Amino acid sequence: MKIAIHPDKIGSESYSEKWAEFLGKRDIEVKWVDLTAVDALEQVKGCDGLMWRTIHTPDDKQRAKRILYAIEKYLDIPVFPDHNTYWHYDDKIAQYYVLQAAGIPTPQTWIFWNKNTALDWAKNTEYPKVFKLSAGAGSSNVIKVSSEAEAFTLIDKMFHRGAFPMTMNEYKPRIIPRNRHQLQATLSRIKQGLLYGLSALYPPLPSSWWQPEKEYVYFQEFIADNDYDTRIIVIGERAFGCIRRNRPRDFRASGSGLVEFDSRKIDKSAIELAFNAISKLKAQSLAFDILIKKYKPVIVEISYTFPQYPPWRDFPGYWKPDLTWVERNMWPEEAQVEDFVKYIREIKNKR
Repeated sequence: MKIAIHPDKIGSESYSEKWAEFLGKRDIEVKWVDLTAVDALEQVKGCDGLMWRTIHTPDDKQRAKRILYAIEKYLDIPVFPDHNTYWHYDDKIAQYYVLQAAGIPTPQTWIFWNKNTALDWAKNTEYPKVFKLSAGAGSSNVIKVSSEAEAFTLIDKMFHRGAFPMTMNEYKPRIIPRNRHQLQATLSRIKQGLLYGLSALYPPLPSSWWQPEKEYVYFQEFIADNDYDTRIIVIGERAFGCIRRNRPRDFRASGSGLVEFDSRKIDKSAIELAFNAISKLKAQSLAFDILIKKYKPVIVEISYTFPQYPPWRDFPGYWKPDLTWVERNMWPEEAQVEDFVKYIREIKNKR
């Protein structure tokens, strides 16, 4: 068996390096490929599978969705992530529609494609609400809206100038700085934020942020009394879980870095919901961000990938679909490799 891997080049967060390591332990040949090259499709021909971890920057998203689909559907080569797993990545609008279509519980959400309709709604709704851009990770571009005036301002912005991801609320310190490096990062964000406020210009952004989000507006109900969210990552028949505490004096948990891996604190109904959702979505691997609404779990967002910094990379164990607990340290990348290799072998046996 030969599996192609496009390197993600993200240093200590590299999925591709861990995939290669776990494939090597199974005596499976790895072929490193460059899927941004002119001969991308030729490079993967003759391989039994392809793995590519893309992140949420627009350059990665716009090329990966096109290239992965062509390889999976027309070269008939299994890929990770496949179309069902990837197509809604970092696209909250797509996620809302697919979750609704599949009958999976979510917070109440309002997506408007017309400015006047959005303004009429804003005049008559109750507050607070939560505004989001469709793109963005780590709670970026997520704002608590407390009044009609604030909603009007955001609606006007989205149907005129629009907003670039990573420019709306990212200059507030995520957590209290605990060391010199965090303090420097926080001071840098504050400085950029001040320059942004004084000049009314967007701060310097990576060149990949090449276009604003606009011509829609997305609001979600504010679910009070959640001091944390629950992240459940389902890979095949394994559910890994943790809770993520909110930032101090903030309602947002994603990106806080305040993570707890105590299996006793994980609501079993959240695990059941995640297993049910991934089955309906027919996906290989998904992380679910879950809140509790009236004592029942609802899925706020989904993502096929997630950061790989300590302690994410070493889960103490996982749950099976019947909610039995397996005490085993396991890298999520190992689980992905294990399932992907099994799937490829099943296909080869059928041919």
